[in-house]
Amino acid sequence: MPELSQLLIFLLFGLLSGLIGGFLGVGGGTVYVPVLTAYYAAYAGFGSEFVVFVIGNSLFLTMISGLSGSWKQIRIKNFHLADTLLVGGAGAFTALMTSIGLQQLSWYKKEQFALLFTLLLLPLMARLIFGKTKLTSEGQQHGDKTKLVLVGALSGIVSAMSGLGGGVIMVPLLADVIKYPLKKASSISLGAIAMMALTTVTFYSFQLPSWRVSDWQIGLLALPAILPMAIGVILSAPYGVRLAQIVSVRTMKLIFVLFFIVVILQMNFSIFG
Repeated sequence: MPELSQLLIFLLFGLLSGLIGGFLGVGGGTVYVPVLTAYYAAYAGFGSEFVVFVIGNSLFLTMISGLSGSWKQIRIKNFHLADTLLVGGAGAFTALMTSIGLQQLSWYKKEQFALLFTLLLLPLMARLIFGKTKLTSEGQQHGDKTKLVLVGALSGIVSAMSGLGGGVIMVPLLADVIKYPLKKASSISLGAIAMMALTTVTFYSFQLPSWRVSDWQIGLLALPAILPMAIGVILSAPYGVRLAQIVSVRTMKLIFVLFFIVVILQMNFSIFG
């Protein structure tokens, strides 16, 4: 088991990631992945199996963030059930299929995915910066079902391959392709990432790795690290949701752009050295 000081550090990172995830609707994976990678660096020699280990634990925390944030969205009457089910259902299926596939791909490395991810994210970021984003929830209330399913399917693949939860792709796609207001897109994303993370977390909890990091481990899920972070997420995610309702959409848009930049730098440099 980690020492008390380490548990407190995990709790603090959980508080930070929950606040970010609830505010932007992205799940907080940009915090979970580097923290888990650094803490379990001694096992990095297991290659692709270590990558899958980090992804699985990050998605567990993403699921907790999505559930906690969605509960707050329900309480403030900003939850969109029909759209969330469409996006989340499609994402849950592709996330599970991708996770199963990753178990067979011993050559998979996140370096290659990081490049593809960046090429996908850059045009979305540009459109968010220069495009017109709705500032209110008025106007289109229901998006095209086919487009919603496609957004969910793509987000599920990104979620399973990166551990970031898929919200970092889902929110800008919902705003740009479906033309939803940014705050509505963030709300849908929180519910959808919880659904897609649930399928992959269930899958990873039954996997038996060739190595163990702790006696307190369920499949690939390392409880000593993810449980204290989960507590932090549960405590702070609702405050992130509440903060998103207070700030202006223009401010939220700027924060999204800064967040995208951090994600791109993290995926291409920080994790991989």
